[in-house]
Amino acid sequence: MAKVSGHVIVCGLSALGSRVAEQLVASGVAVVVVDDRDPTGSRRRLERSGVRVVPESAHSPEALREADIDTALAVAACGDLDLDNLQTAIAAAEVAPSRRLVVSIDNAQLGDQLATAIPAATVINMADRVGPSFVEACIRSDVVHAFTLFADPATNHDQEASEVFAVVDAVVDEADAFRARYGDLTPIALRRPSDRDPVLCPPRDIPLAPGDQLTMLGRLAEFDARGLTVAGMHDARTFAEIAAVARKRQERSGSDPILRSDAGQGRLGRVRALLATIRAEFDGPFRWALAAVLTLVVLSTVVLRLTYAANDPDAPDNFDAFDALYLTVETMTTVGYGDFNFGDATHWLQAFGILLMLFGALSVAVIYAFITNVIISRKLEKALGRGRAGTVRGHVVLCGLGKVGTATMEGLLRAGRAVVVIERDEHNRFLPVARERGVPVVIGDATVRTTLLQAGLGHATAIAALTSDGVANLETVLSARDAYEELAQARDERLAARHAASKAGGRSYQRHARVAAGPTPDAGSDETALRVVLRVADASMTSEVERRFDIHTVRSAAALAAPYFVGAALGYDVISTFYVERTPFLVARMVVRPGAALVGPTLAELATGARILAVTAAAEPHRAGPNGETPAAAVNGAAVNGAAPARPNLRPSRHTRLRAGDELLAVGPVTEIVDMIRRNQRPVDARRSESLSPAGANGTAEPEERDG
Repeated sequence: MAKVSGHVIVCGLSALGSRVAEQLVASGVAVVVVDDRDPTGSRRRLERSGVRVVPESAHSPEALREADIDTALAVAACGDLDLDNLQTAIAAAEVAPSRRLVVSIDNAQLGDQLATAIPAATVINMADRVGPSFVEACIRSDVVHAFTLFADPATNHDQEASEVFAVVDAVVDEADAFRARYGDLTPIALRRPSDRDPVLCPPRDIPLAPGDQLTMLGRLAEFDARGLTVAGMHDARTFAEIAAVARKRQERSGSDPILRSDAGQGRLGRVRALLATIRAEFDGPFRWALAAVLTLVVLSTVVLRLTYAANDPDAPDNFDAFDALYLTVETMTTVGYGDFNFGDATHWLQAFGILLMLFGALSVAVIYAFITNVIISRKLEKALGRGRAGTVRGHVVLCGLGKVGTATMEGLLRAGRAVVVIERDEHNRFLPVARERGVPVVIGDATVRTTLLQAGLGHATAIAALTSDGVANLETVLSARDAYEELAQARDERLAARHAASKAGGRSYQRHARVAAGPTPDAGSDETALRVVLRVADASMTSEVERRFDIHTVRSAAALAAPYFVGAALGYDVISTFYVERTPFLVARMVVRPGAALVGPTLAELATGARILAVTAAAEPHRAGPNGETPAAAVNGAAVNGAAPARPNLRPSRHTRLRAGDELLAVGPVTEIVDMIRRNQRPVDARRSESLSPAGANGTAEPEERDG
């Protein structure tokens, strides 16, 4: 078999590994897969694309040698298990110590140790990378995504020293050209009311009509400069902070503060939570028992106040209502101090005293039993990391406490959202994390209606099914949506019935004023409906599932994480990934290679199909690495080889001409960004790419256009 060179070895055809291999092929890079599992559909698709597969374990040095590791560009370990990826990294480091390694490790401590032991390894925590995208999907906001640039979040949390970019949804309210209405903002997607599919990355001169749905990207300062009002714009900084913390977490493992589910609540909020907890703990039977005790106390107090002094010779002359209450409580609790008694009373009063003792002692014992049960249950729930989910309001129900679920939970807590977790496995290794954060956990099957109700579905704002089983996730969200709609309908019917009763009785209650015309008018609107977030394993399913089942947000963790692995393997920096109109987008930073197709033409002439957000002109000593990778210092905006760091041009025009060594910040669909990567290869690499890349991979969208 002919020896290959300049290729990437992908070890493990998991959902992530398959997606990484597909994107590498689309980038025009030769790929060799090492996987010893039975052939799958994704493997056969790759083989049809000309990818060579070595059907052996990636832990074997012989298999890596057969995959030509000595001439490979990089090795990507993308198995499902940290142990498999660790063994692959160790074997690859032994066979080719200088080869670039990209390793998927979800355990932060293990990742830190591996990065220290193998300096050539880039360790990526998939859950931390994709968690912010699921957090954004769970929160109802016009801000789709946000990220921070030009500051190091690990050491500088001053957002004023950073540039926060936001991706925002908006509905056009008047006819105009995009440039005239939105200025320097960047159009990402445009959907006409009559069109099924959106236009991605439209030109900035495109005309707009009322009712058009527009997605655009820009700095927060640019939105402010245009005087645009965006619902939830405050979420942009929150989203950017969550993404920045996740990006740097592996560099400072264990240093993040513990976030609790009640973080950010004021004193009034804590009092309300306490009252809600008391109401939830003491359920219907307890309330009936308490009502019976109070009724008995009131009845006995009235009887004794009216009859005790006249029917007991030992009664004091000044026996009043408070004495009657005292005697009642004394008798019901069987204390018997002896200051009052029924010993010399008439027979009927003695009989009343006997009944008061019997029924009083019984009812008080029932109350004690309820209280004892609550105390013991609360202690057990605290020990097991469970809370009373029924007391939470306006929360997110998160189904599946795996690696992605845990990262999403922590991001939601950082955003100040309440979370209730549903987990099937009571021995799940992430349950202690939820207990430490004070998050209520319901142990049960999320596809069962009873479990969903225990998690407070009727008072939730969103449900996110994030297990690794896409079919179970779909069943969960469909069941949850049906249950929520039934609960909302029943609630509206009760409110309407109460309002009708109040009108029939000639009374008016302020709390019923909002249902004067029957059920809440917007009960089914997007603003009040349950927001549904679904995780699927197969990235190709996202569009169809979202469209056919009318689900708000469908995400593939593999599709969101794969660009980070591809970027690390090819030497460019992926800032963030997100979805727009069911299409995965990414924000990438790269250095223009000498002799590449990007050198020379203007942005208008390149027609890359992606938007260029910023260009940092190269200082003379600032050069791309031998393989075109971004120097680490340049990525952080630092000086390189003593050269002063250049300030980025945040408003590149269509006439901007690129030079070798320029640093680009680009945003666009994954397919268009990988086309830019192909164009950024040196001529010899470009010729090889053309022979390896599938037909029709070239981008066709127009370039970013800005006024100079």
